[in-house]
Amino acid sequence: MMRERKVAIRNASGERLVGLETLPAAPSVKAVLLVHGFGVTKSEYGMFDTLAAHLAEAGFTAFRFDFSGCGESDGDYVGTTLSKQRDDLRDMLSFVRERGAGKVGILAQSFGTAVTLALSPEVDAMVLMGSIAHPKEVIAALFGKEYHPEGVSAARRSTRLGPRFWPDIARLDLIACVARIQCPKLFIHGSADDIVPLGEMEALFTAAPEPKERLILEGADHGLRPKREEMYRAAEQWFTRWL
Repeated sequence: MMRERKVAIRNASGERLVGLETLPAAPSVKAVLLVHGFGVTKSEYGMFDTLAAHLAEAGFTAFRFDFSGCGESDGDYVGTTLSKQRDDLRDMLSFVRERGAGKVGILAQSFGTAVTLALSPEVDAMVLMGSIAHPKEVIAALFGKEYHPEGVSAARRSTRLGPRFWPDIARLDLIACVARIQCPKLFIHGSADDIVPLGEMEALFTAAPEPKERLILEGADHGLRPKREEMYRAAEQWFTRWL
């Protein structure tokens, strides 16, 4: 029977990052770290909760966590940057390894893919969903008329960003980042995604070295509805194959 427990670490800024560890019935040295998207939480509107359960049932330890300024974690999101989230991810990945994981995979959603690519961690497999090649343009489009690069930008989800976010993100070349990642990569994207265009994933897929595969879910939106069950199976099979 799988079990779940809350975990917490301190990031490089001394902020408390809160997560959940979902354990399989039998001890496992194979772990998958789930990386949430822009301005949301470790649950990803329930998608990561279900995915963690699927992975645990398949024999993996699944971790999901809130970036600083999100969910239960410390911090103020208005001061976040992609570089700060990259450092949060690095700290969380170190924690996963300290828990005894011998093989580690990452599954990232939306802006979480940008954070993952910016870190370019040495892991054993990746699943990148709704992946972003040009994050400044994609995130600016979310804000619309509320995009204020020299002040505070406010999105429709009540997500607010300060001025440090934009120059930081402009310095990153995610096409170059993905070209350096040698582990097996599965790109999953919804054909009806109206937040991150399909071309964003295609640009990353083209630049990524082998081994790589892509799965386009016909009719699925940015949250991969109504094809989540297909996504759960594909992610589980990918990690079973490579971890």
